Amino acid sequence: MIRDIISNDSLTVLLFGSIFFMIILKKIDPVIFSQNLSFRKKELVNKISTNLWGIKFLEILYNLLFISNISILLAFFKDQRFDLIIYYELFKYIFIFLTLKLLFDVIIGKLFSINRIMKSYAWQKLVYCNSLGIVLLLFNFLVAYTIFDKQYMASFFIALSILYLIFAYFSIFFSMKKVIFKNWFYFILYLCTLEIIPYYYLISNVL
Repeated sequence: MIRDIISNDSLTVLLFGSIFFMIILKKIDPVIFSQNLSFRKKELVNKISTNLWGIKFLEILYNLLFISNISILLAFFKDQRFDLIIYYELFKYIFIFLTLKLLFDVIIGKLFSINRIMKSYAWQKLVYCNSLGIVLLLFNFLVAYTIFDKQYMASFFIALSILYLIFAYFSIFFSMKKVIFKNWFYFILYLCTLEIIPYYYLISNVL
């Protein structure tokens, strides 16, 4: 009983804290906030992927918002009520996974002298995830305060999120089609070893 009260209070803090956090980030840099809400990702990618400095600190903060919101949704999926301990474990697991993925992308970029390409690729993935993170906040409010079955709604929104991420990857690969066609063998090798297998492992363990 006490655990349920703590979890419910924590959920309220997390949801409204996310809104407050997002408002602060918008005040700091409205441009980044707008790019996360924009549907015209291709234009943004063409503009910003040329930046050799890569990812900005604020974009990483938006990514923490994404990790938090996807962890809340997955917590509802695993248990019909929100459990703070499950949320914490999911957040930690996803955070470590995405951090390691980013480090591997950086290492590959340096090892094969494709630093510019990998930075562009990593930035594009980050932008799509950050956009999803904002939408997930709305999903979580709907799941948390709905009169319908929370697990069913969480399942539905998770399915939508997976479809969005699949679309995001296809869009990224399409924007990099010239590079991919020139190096199709290495691309397939990378896709299998550092994208499909790791994400399959993540999904099978998280869900």
